[in-house]
Amino acid sequence: GSAKQGRDRKFQAILPIRGKLINVEKARLDKVLQNNEIRTMITAIGTGIGDGEGEGAFNLEKLRYHKIIIMTDADVDGSHIRTLLLTFFYRQMPQLVKQGFVYIAQPPLYSITRKKKTDYIDDDVQLNRILLQNGVEEVKLKNLSDGREFTPKQLEEILTLLESLDKHATYIKRLGGDFAEYVEKRAKDGTLPQFMVKVRDGNDETVHYFLSNEEVDKFKAANNDLFGNDTEIERKKDGPTRRAKVSDLHLESKATGDLLGKLAKKGLAVDHYTAQDKPLFELTEGEGERATVTPLFSIPEILNGVKAVGKKGIQMYRFKGLGEMDAKELFETTMNPAKRRLLRVDLNEHNYIEAEEMFVTLMGENVEPRRDFIFDNALNVRNLDV
Repeated sequence: GSAKQGRDRKFQAILPIRGKLINVEKARLDKVLQNNEIRTMITAIGTGIGDGEGEGAFNLEKLRYHKIIIMTDADVDGSHIRTLLLTFFYRQMPQLVKQGFVYIAQPPLYSITRKKKTDYIDDDVQLNRILLQNGVEEVKLKNLSDGREFTPKQLEEILTLLESLDKHATYIKRLGGDFAEYVEKRAKDGTLPQFMVKVRDGNDETVHYFLSNEEVDKFKAANNDLFGNDTEIERKKDGPTRRAKVSDLHLESKATGDLLGKLAKKGLAVDHYTAQDKPLFELTEGEGERATVTPLFSIPEILNGVKAVGKKGIQMYRFKGLGEMDAKELFETTMNPAKRRLLRVDLNEHNYIEAEEMFVTLMGENVEPRRDFIFDNALNVRNLDV
């Protein structure tokens, strides 16, 4: 509705997907062509489908639009519809993707209103940056170990380091690990673990950290039943599936170690990354009698504390559906060529094999690889609506 009303009618057309879109990875071609939504898309795009010859075969010269833009809601259903559409283009109109005609719209994720001014925020990174900027203006941070109060510039530098560190913590978490535990497992000289092994036995998972390749080899030798030849996977016909996955953390170890070292030079000890029994810092918001003092028991609490202060006085709204924006908002943020952000879908000789494996895994008939993919990537999910 709002997309159709908001478009520029001179050069933009909207094709609503109203019915259920068929999964072309599983269905026979005759079934695909019986699907109303698929037939409507083929007609609208104008190129035909497939790699045959004659009437109805794919012909790029008949393409009616230079940009085919997928625009879906920012929720699970929207992601599913987008994946079904990408599967259709990949299987039936691959030349559209190879030639760079297929795009994914990038509508804003948030709107924030402060002092009667509304801004649209593209992603969580941009949102966090704004919240921290707002928070720094309102707080002071004191190190209780020496009573020193950080200057605003020093606090900004600390927050920049903590933001970078948080990205590495998120990465470790996505692999199935715990960042605080990862830091605790460092060697006496401060070297962080170089490898992480995640073991799944049925529904139970355990995580092990190792400082060297030799330690990983010893673990493999002692747990030979977990590892196949090169696949690192062995399935048991009787009983639960047992798997082990090794993650190389050399790059993470180096980058994280550098960040922790820089924080240590600023008076934030590595040992204080995990929560302590006594407060390590004080975060003061406001001045004089109205000041609010918050004790902080770990280094990560600094980032979260400043961000929490930055949220005050802001009205924040997360968009889940395109219909939550009116026609003018949707055009200005998502459809206006002068302002919009688009993600071009790319298919080339370098990523073709990876793309093929992904479509077969996620959209194919075989359930087992899809189940394993879900188990392995469950922690990578963002913005999940349940």
